Amino acid sequence: MADINEQNDLYPSMEDIEGLEEAILDKEEEAIEKEEDQDDATEGIGELGRSRRWKRRRSRRGRRRSSRRRSARRSYNAGQRSTAVKTGLTKNLTSKGQFELRRQQLPPEIQKALKDARMQTVDTAIYTVKSIKDKSDIDLMEASDDKKAGRTNLNRAQLDSGKYFLLTDIVLEYAHGASEEDNDPADFSFGQFALPPAILNGTFEMTLGTKVIVPEISCAVFDDTDTTKRKFQYKLSNPKWLKPSMDITPKLNMPKSVSGDKVYNPAVKVTLLGTITEKA
Repeated sequence: MADINEQNDLYPSMEDIEGLEEAILDKEEEAIEKEEDQDDATEGIGELGRSRRWKRRRSRRGRRRSSRRRSARRSYNAGQRSTAVKTGLTKNLTSKGQFELRRQQLPPEIQKALKDARMQTVDTAIYTVKSIKDKSDIDLMEASDDKKAGRTNLNRAQLDSGKYFLLTDIVLEYAHGASEEDNDPADFSFGQFALPPAILNGTFEMTLGTKVIVPEISCAVFDDTDTTKRKFQYKLSNPKWLKPSMDITPKLNMPKSVSGDKVYNPAVKVTLLGTITEKA
């Protein structure tokens, strides 16, 4: 399986920048030419006068195009070396935008399939629900998992062959039953309960095979005090590729198991948000 090159520069090509500059120049020239044509009509300039003016237009456009290209190259080279510019390029991008920015990191055969419209990109949310009753360390996705509504939409904790998923956000939600008999997490209302201290004071980590996707971080990143985003959501500043046929292993490690008065059969739901490749 071809590997993803995550070292590729997250910066548009010089051709992209030049194309944008030329499109802007063409729009400016069209506005100027429209005004000159109106002046010609008002002044009654004949064919000979218009022919001379068209020659001057072509000459002017050529000079402006050369000047614009030189300016664009200077700005491009300066921006390419600027960390601030690169960071600004990725600010507030949607998951789709993050995917397009990193499309060149995909294996060539996947890039070609997307270009030929044999594949497409779609939003996705991969989730799994796990009981945490009497547990302090939990693998939230496991090789023994099978797709089942209310439990998980991923088989064997792996993406299917040919699917590449750019992970941009992680959501961690908590719930518990109303009684001891209420023991099926598929019936719980996740996202309605605040995360208990045992979770907030714990850690979350995630690997893909042996590669670290999210290092061991405080579960406090999932706190819901930020009202500008979805509750219990952690947005990755550095989105990561999940590749097919490799174990996806998010883990929750708590200082102690969740317990308390009227806390029955506690469970958590982890949701991975992003953009994935699918057949067109």
